[in-house]
Amino acid sequence: MPLLDVHNLSKIYEGKVSIHALNHIRFAVEKGEFVGIMGPSGSGKTTLLNVIATIDEPTSGQVMISGRDPNLLDRTEKALFRRKELGFVFQHFNLLDTLTVEENVVLPLTLSSSSVPEMEQRLAEVASRLGITELLHKRTYEISGGQMQRVAIARAMIHRPSLILADEPTGSLDSKASEQVMGLLAEVNEAEGATVLMVTHDAVAASFCHRVIFIKDGRFHSEMYRGSSRAAFFQNIIDMLSVLGGAGHDLSAIRL
Repeated sequence: MPLLDVHNLSKIYEGKVSIHALNHIRFAVEKGEFVGIMGPSGSGKTTLLNVIATIDEPTSGQVMISGRDPNLLDRTEKALFRRKELGFVFQHFNLLDTLTVEENVVLPLTLSSSSVPEMEQRLAEVASRLGITELLHKRTYEISGGQMQRVAIARAMIHRPSLILADEPTGSLDSKASEQVMGLLAEVNEAEGATVLMVTHDAVAASFCHRVIFIKDGRFHSEMYRGSSRAAFFQNIIDMLSVLGGAGHDLSAIRL
């Protein structure tokens, strides 16, 4: 059974003109996969991520995560499900500047009332893996963007969620920090067996994935597997983005 099963998913925003943000999308993600979602601006990437994240509800169709449909849960159960099963990495980090780096990272464990020894052990593990041990006692405004994103990844994985959802995780970073963050995300995926689903417009970031799903106008368009060469995969992604159109805007952000 796949870890994530998106089945015939549609999302319509009603208004004077109904907007079909998602149109019968189907795909599955196996446990331990690192999958990218790409497409032109306005193709429905963020809507898709929000529905999977239970932040938004589907108009029709189903999202199954670890064999459960979170949209059948009530509000409290859904919040608990999100907290336990999902980890989030955002473009703008979403760290709390009133807390230290350490307090930001352990927040998911604090919310789930984990024991102090468990928190300390898990914190030491993820901080070491992500190279942020020296930063733990700093405030978020004292560290760089690349370091902030490492902290955000540590927070996303500390409670060992079933699925890490990343929304443009390199969008606020320069090319060097972007490469480092993607390398770390790939390492976390490899070493921890973490399943990662990432929305990105950046072909460099997408080239770290095992597979990229392309969507256009809210529909599944195609998918592409990496194979042995990341450089060839990167070039194939760029070619596909230009085929999909809207590429002039999207490719302007690509850093070679």
